[in-house]
Amino acid sequence: MAMEAPHVVWSLDGFSKEDEFLRTEHPISREQIVKLREVITPDADDPWMIYCYEVPLTAWAKVEEILQCGSPDPALDYMTSASAAD
Repeated sequence: MAMEAPHVVWSLDGFSKEDEFLRTEHPISREQIVKLREVITPDADDPWMIYCYEVPLTAWAKVEEILQCGSPDPALDYMTSASAAD
């Protein structure tokens, strides 16, 4: 039986540990999250990447290829995140 996607919106979030107001958010589609799971391995009990996952800069080339999000800001740390859809 195929697993249905939850009613979730995903994003790639950039944030600064030094400046709480320095943040970015880039939307991720369901199709992109499926591809992103091949680059950032989710926990075994989290097939739809509902938890937050660190996006290492070493994986950025593949992440950019999937998300078309541009170059990372060196002042930010990046994570994937999910929230309930409206």
